[in-house]
Amino acid sequence: ALELRSKGAVAVARLLFDQLWAAATPLGSAPRRDGNGLTPQEDELLSLLAKGHTDATAARRLGVSLRTVRRMNAELTARMQARSRFQAGAEAARLGWI
Repeated sequence: ALELRSKGAVAVARLLFDQLWAAATPLGSAPRRDGNGLTPQEDELLSLLAKGHTDATAARRLGVSLRTVRRMNAELTARMQARSRFQAGAEAARLGWI
């Protein structure tokens, strides 16, 4: 447990909490998806990969583990019925995902 007494630290913690709370989904509910069927996290991952980020840097930027990024990438690749990362990138571009 951590007790904050500084007004500045409390204000920052509250702003962070409010931001995370607004973006959260209820436990057990399906994540929000855009018109392409992508979650915000999948959309951001595709954007990072399209910019040339590695799985490791994408994981750091998304705040998830490397294993999670690799799982997400495998799921997206399967959804596009691609056999390679290159084909997945080309298909994502064709679908307008990136």
